[in-house]
Amino acid sequence: MSTTTSSPSSVAHGHGAPAPDATTAATSDPGRALPVLAVDLVADPELLEGLADLARGLEAAGVGALTISDGGLHPIHVASHLAPLTRDVALLPRTDAVYVEPFHLATQLMSLDHISHGRAGWLLTAETDPAVAAAVGRTTLGLEATAREAADVLEASRLIWDSWAPDAVVRDTGRGVYVDASRLQYADFTGETFSVRGPAITPRSPQGLVPVLVADTDRAAAGERAAVELADGRALDLDVSTGSGAVLETVDAARADEDGPPVHLVRLVGLDLEADPLGTVTELATALREQGLVAPAPTTGQSLREQLGLPLPPYSNDPARRSDRARLTSKDPA
Repeated sequence: MSTTTSSPSSVAHGHGAPAPDATTAATSDPGRALPVLAVDLVADPELLEGLADLARGLEAAGVGALTISDGGLHPIHVASHLAPLTRDVALLPRTDAVYVEPFHLATQLMSLDHISHGRAGWLLTAETDPAVAAAVGRTTLGLEATAREAADVLEASRLIWDSWAPDAVVRDTGRGVYVDASRLQYADFTGETFSVRGPAITPRSPQGLVPVLVADTDRAAAGERAAVELADGRALDLDVSTGSGAVLETVDAARADEDGPPVHLVRLVGLDLEADPLGTVTELATALREQGLVAPAPTTGQSLREQLGLPLPPYSNDPARRSDRARLTSKDPA
């Protein structure tokens, strides 16, 4: 890419320890917080008509998050469609970081956070399909270059999300000022294949920085830097066809593994949601919670960061990147 953007079951809990208090564990130590139970929805155009009812049914069944995978419709668009039609469940589009325009990707995720009132997340993928690269006129990157670019896009996105202070919008009708330009800052990110100037064209979103997770399925292409060093955590993928006992054992073992990134999302994949829309999910949700392996169902008004046990990030003002610096410089004495 050469883009420059301006201005813009009944398995006992292991290790001889009692099951944790699910309510407190979800919000205390981010590294030890209980993971959120998620279900993967495939954005198939043929399923769109019933998707809202399905999402609301999963929400009522106590599912904490929905991940939206590409099945012909863009995951961010489908998540945006579901945001006003749901109330508590978090929405994480599983979408590519590489063959996209980084500024627009970051802006779309910020917008999803606004319209969902803080329930947005990003399940980062790094596309390796040559057809996707060809569709945007790029040569397919090798695995190492793909991973480097995914990490660059994640870094740039966070700088864009952090480019408006929480109090930047002043709405001062007396002075005719909507936004205090001194409370905005440029992203000023230069990566290996692209650069982004910024700041964002969208005010700071409810969560400040949208939580970013990498699913097991996508870790190899996303690379260790994005998946382990930069992302907020791991999405543990669970194939429900292995049976509920195996699912519980896998979650228990993954949470006990202290070597990798923390498991923040337990993602049920491969469900036949047309034949069995809620039965299997309800059964697994109950079993996982009885064993203290996943966080409680979300409550209305709870952000995804709160579900994941991630603190609200403070705004970091960098004077060197103030968006009004040019105007200030012009007033400096020669």
